[in-house]
Amino acid sequence: MCFVCEKEDNPKPAGGKSVGLDFGLKTFLTCSNGAQIPSPLFFSKYLPLIRACSRSLSKKKRGSHRRLKARLRLARLHRKVAHLRKDFFHKLANSLAKQYSHIFIEDLNLKGMVKLWGRKVNDLAFGEFVAILEKKTQVIKIDRFYPSSKTCSSCGTLKEDLSLKDRFFHCPSCGFSLDRDLNASINIYRVGASTLGVEAIRPA
Repeated sequence: MCFVCEKEDNPKPAGGKSVGLDFGLKTFLTCSNGAQIPSPLFFSKYLPLIRACSRSLSKKKRGSHRRLKARLRLARLHRKVAHLRKDFFHKLANSLAKQYSHIFIEDLNLKGMVKLWGRKVNDLAFGEFVAILEKKTQVIKIDRFYPSSKTCSSCGTLKEDLSLKDRFFHCPSCGFSLDRDLNASINIYRVGASTLGVEAIRPA
């Protein structure tokens, strides 16, 4: 199963090129061609300052001018984080859209990711990035239950005992070994491309 999202304002992607993307915690995106985008985690970077401003706000008398100034200062910090994140997303989405006319991703289970990874998922804001990307190029979502990380991208064997601590995929059948996120992105690409059934597309 896959979902095709229409594109708007396409910044002239390379005709026919396609890529699979795997989202992660430390690495924001791993591409099926081997490229990796580190996670920016803007909120985490500004968290000490945000906490300091929050403590300062809590100490100010309610209704006072100082409390108002402290509240405005905290709001500005949150706006700055949101702006930095959105700017990063737009630049990354533009770069991807210029390179690829078809992008394959998993239909993300954001609630499940929050339970698994906690607050950092909200900082990474995968859903916001995907929404931006969908406006710039064609995004095809594969079934969220497809075991992209546990499937060998070389022979197709399913490795049930792969844990989150395992950063490399080692196939028990053919001996193939690869970074787990790259392995997943290759599988996402293949499933998306085969389900879409477009002969014109080609990997990057």
